Amino acid sequence: MLLLQELLIATALSLARMFSAYIISLLLAISLGSWMARSRAVESLLLPVLDVLQSIPILGFFPAALLLLARLLPGGLGLELAAVFLIVTSLVWNMIFGVYASLKALDPSVYDMAEVYRLGPAARFFFIYVPACRESIIANSLVSWAGGWFFLTSAEVLSLGEEEYRLRGIGSLILDSFSRGDLAGFYSGVAVLLAAILATYLLLWNPAAVTVLRLPLPGVPAVFEVVKSAVGYAWGGLAQVLTSLEVKLGVVFRLPRPIKAALLLLAAAAVVYSARGLSLEPLREAAPVLSSFPLELAKSLPRVGLVLLLSLGLSVMIAYFAHLSRGVSMAVSIAGEVLASIPAVVWWPLLSDLALSHPLGPSIVMLIVYLQGAFWYVYFNLIVYGLASVRKDLYELAAVYQVRGLPYLRYVFVPSLLPSLATGLLSAWGGSWNASIVAEYVDMGERTFDMQGVGSLISKAAAQGNVAALLATSLALSLFIVLVNKTLWVRLFRFIERRYGGE
Repeated sequence: MLLLQELLIATALSLARMFSAYIISLLLAISLGSWMARSRAVESLLLPVLDVLQSIPILGFFPAALLLLARLLPGGLGLELAAVFLIVTSLVWNMIFGVYASLKALDPSVYDMAEVYRLGPAARFFFIYVPACRESIIANSLVSWAGGWFFLTSAEVLSLGEEEYRLRGIGSLILDSFSRGDLAGFYSGVAVLLAAILATYLLLWNPAAVTVLRLPLPGVPAVFEVVKSAVGYAWGGLAQVLTSLEVKLGVVFRLPRPIKAALLLLAAAAVVYSARGLSLEPLREAAPVLSSFPLELAKSLPRVGLVLLLSLGLSVMIAYFAHLSRGVSMAVSIAGEVLASIPAVVWWPLLSDLALSHPLGPSIVMLIVYLQGAFWYVYFNLIVYGLASVRKDLYELAAVYQVRGLPYLRYVFVPSLLPSLATGLLSAWGGSWNASIVAEYVDMGERTFDMQGVGSLISKAAAQGNVAALLATSLALSLFIVLVNKTLWVRLFRFIERRYGGE
């Protein structure tokens, strides 16, 4: 009974962090995405910054979470904000880019009408930006929600060298149970975690996707309709209040310059105050770690390439069978939503017997964790966007001329999926590097698995409390990812657009 009570409380706390992080991510996505879409200056400034930020692994944000938030707001509040901040970093990026892409594609006449009717920023936010990016928000929320659960445990167990904080939650409970040898608590925690994840999809995200995107996903639409009605009333009331304030008082979104300057000074003072006593290791101590970065990167790069190939093949195969059968589509959707959300560090304890009993066990578990961080980006892009892009006329022609099997797959199905496939692989490319930090190095108490590689390099820097090395290697990795994005991936997208972009 005590175990069940603790599981329920821990799950409720983790869900509260997840929903808090999602709401913050949603507001950031709509605000920054619409801002970039409407201002060329902001777009030119924020796009490269966001490109780098989304490439930084979650451990790279640990110093900011611990040294700024935890020190600035001591006690439980600072730690909770640090955990929510870390979950936001795993949720927000694809949501921002989704909103940005949706609003960039919006008919310019809509903005012209807003100018004619003199709609203020608040009115545009609620009545133009939000409706225009609704589909993108729901589609990206399916992936982001899984990504948040994936890194939940890392956010609830904050450690940097000898400094460690454990927040009460289902992720930390699972790890604590395993470290104590409490297998009943460990497996019960995993079961409750999976049940909570499945419930959020069935009660919230799947009905939302069915209603907004018309996707054939299992869910409980009646529950979503009640939630949607309640949110709609609240949203409408908030919109009226804010737009009224904007018109009457002129304070919403239009702060006077002195107030803006004061806020910036307060923020700078907070950073300086929180950094007092900050004992960064001398930068020269980061030099040996950075010097080994190219070699470790060369070890991880083939693993990432293999994971992308596996993700490509498995996703296309699953999407093909889901395309042929609605029943298969339902089954793979449920399985994908649950499996995609399992926290990364849970896989090592779950598969510890395999890792300890077979010479190739650690490599197999490492590959599974890598796949966990990469495969689902490709999978969800194909299920959500790709299958909807298979042209009905080509499908009917293939049926008339009895084009089936491999020819249909090669000449009709895969070419229709290519834009979604490329987008998914790009996201999986970044996701696999994020997964490397938990795939290549794990300390299981009695045994430490160090598979070498850039992820291991970053994890060991965090475990040793070497902040300078952690920041330097995280930044080096993110710059490498951005460099490849701007060369290889850009050319791939241009090729697909030229070859398959037309009707």
